[in-house]
Amino acid sequence: MLKVHILVRRRSDMTHEQCVAYWREVHAPLFASQPDVKRYVRHYIQCFTTGDRPTGPNLGDTDGIVELSFDNIEGFNAFARSPSYLNVIKQDEERFTDPKKCEYFFSEERGFVIERAI
Repeated sequence: MLKVHILVRRRSDMTHEQCVAYWREVHAPLFASQPDVKRYVRHYIQCFTTGDRPTGPNLGDTDGIVELSFDNIEGFNAFARSPSYLNVIKQDEERFTDPKKCEYFFSEERGFVIERAI
């Protein structure tokens, strides 16, 4: 399974709260309703950054992270060229994100079992 992680950065005329509200309440249902999403996307997760900012780690400047799963790179490419993405989803993304500031990362997940101490 191919995972795509997108660091979401909002438009400069929006607050973090406005961006997250639009993303969660408008964009997510629109995204989920599209036929090409149902055809190609296996998993869609939205992660919103919080106000919790511990000292120490190098914290990025993002409003959240999208995690999408596809069967393979061909599925991702087909989705990226699909009418649902080009004519609906991409246009809606530009209502709350700055596409030039968003970053994409592609990965394959490998899980490990962690045994808890008793």
